[in-house]
Amino acid sequence: MGTQQEYHVGIYCRLSVDDGTNNESMSIGNQRQMLSEYVCKQGWNIEEIYIDDGWSGTTFERPDFKRLICDIESGRINLVIVKDLSRLGRNYILCGQYTEIYFPERNVRFIALNDGIDSIQTNNDIAPFKNILNDMYAKDISVKVRSSLHAKARRGEFLGANAPYGYIRDPNDRHRLIINPEVAPNIKRLFELVASGDSLYKTAKIFTDEGILTPADYIRFRKHNPADGEFVPQYKWDKSVLNQIVHNQRYVGDMVQCRKRIQSYRNHKQVWNPKEDWIVVEGTHEGIVSKELFDAVLKAIEGRTRIIKKKDEPHMFSGLFFCKDCGRRMAHHIHAKSDYFSCGKYRADGKAACSSHFITVSALSEIVLADIQKHVTLLQSDEEKAVKRIMDSKFADEEKRLSKAKRDLREQKKRQSELDSRIKKVYEDNVSGKLPDELFQTFLRDYEVEKVTLKESIRSLEDEVHTLEAVKTDASQFIALLRQYTDITVLDRPTLIALIDRITISEPPDSFGRNRDQTIEIHYKFAGVL
Repeated sequence: MGTQQEYHVGIYCRLSVDDGTNNESMSIGNQRQMLSEYVCKQGWNIEEIYIDDGWSGTTFERPDFKRLICDIESGRINLVIVKDLSRLGRNYILCGQYTEIYFPERNVRFIALNDGIDSIQTNNDIAPFKNILNDMYAKDISVKVRSSLHAKARRGEFLGANAPYGYIRDPNDRHRLIINPEVAPNIKRLFELVASGDSLYKTAKIFTDEGILTPADYIRFRKHNPADGEFVPQYKWDKSVLNQIVHNQRYVGDMVQCRKRIQSYRNHKQVWNPKEDWIVVEGTHEGIVSKELFDAVLKAIEGRTRIIKKKDEPHMFSGLFFCKDCGRRMAHHIHAKSDYFSCGKYRADGKAACSSHFITVSALSEIVLADIQKHVTLLQSDEEKAVKRIMDSKFADEEKRLSKAKRDLREQKKRQSELDSRIKKVYEDNVSGKLPDELFQTFLRDYEVEKVTLKESIRSLEDEVHTLEAVKTDASQFIALLRQYTDITVLDRPTLIALIDRITISEPPDSFGRNRDQTIEIHYKFAGVL
């Protein structure tokens, strides 16, 4: 007579706001009690209880679920139990991967108690169907939540987690904004300084020098406990922060929302909506600045262009030359005997922010011209060899990926055709009486689930093939573009704009003097760094 396996049980509980906080039967406490009682009745050992409270089932990036997986990998857990399959998750593809592949491969028993699913039993055919229903429920809830939020946004209700800098939530109506008298004067002063001619760089320096707390530090300050010691600011005012503020229409009293959206109910990454899809409701709260001042500031910023002194047109490297170490544009300077670039962040904030990256315009021009001429010469001496060299050095990896993606796409489309044939065959066998109804339903369900998975995979592979083929086209475009400059002897702005996306300069943090170890990278149109 065999001995019963010793189980080390991991109880997993999950609840999100989408599941309904008023549903007592779904509460974390109810799940934990029900599962604990069941495990004890079986005489098993509860090794650990894992709880993800407030986490959506459409993602598996949950802290306690990841902790459960780590304990499975270490051998601490060999039985996972949940109240039902929807507690494991609502993404049917990933749920299937865990229940059908991951758990069995690691000899982990899986039980969904209320669904009657136990991986050591053979009557679990309903599991894939339940996973699909749970996924459909998550999609339906996502659509309803989004519709509800859009309706509130159209009514002018504030939906953000934190009020924008300069405002607080109305204590009597959390969906309405009122002016925060502590920091609203900073907003008004910012607009007045920029309207009077000060740049965002200069204004940021003024605010920093005066010790005015940034929006991020102000939030930290409001939460700071004096018992923890003196509050220490972490951030400095930056042009990008000020730029966001002066472009924010909320400061004139209008509510602007739905600027971003999540990519899908499964992928919670946020992406920007087109501006025409933003929901704007005018006059929902008191403005900090007038509409006239707001418009004057935007006009001042958009009308300000970078031109070199003593000339009326942009420098030929303007908008193309960047510091690789901090990402800021290189600033152009002209003095009596010097024409050079230095890092814009170093110029604005000093050596604590970045190093100088000093380089003369003549030196930069010489480097860029020599690099262009090198590639042109290579083309002129042996075009076939030059093309192959550029393709091999820049696009070899993409070529391998393209070949593999095309092969995988062919195989998956072939499998898709096979599934269509098999589905047709089981229908015919069922109609003729060769295949019992129970087996027919089982085969059909499995085939349909695989078809859905294949459809997603094929779409992804088609996108990858399209992207990689575009890379090959780009290589040909670069070669054709380079042929137009076979006689280049001097640089000008039209040539740089046509050939180059950006130029970067980097240098070691301890470099100094005129003998510095600098690296110039030229990112060519269609080809990148060669």
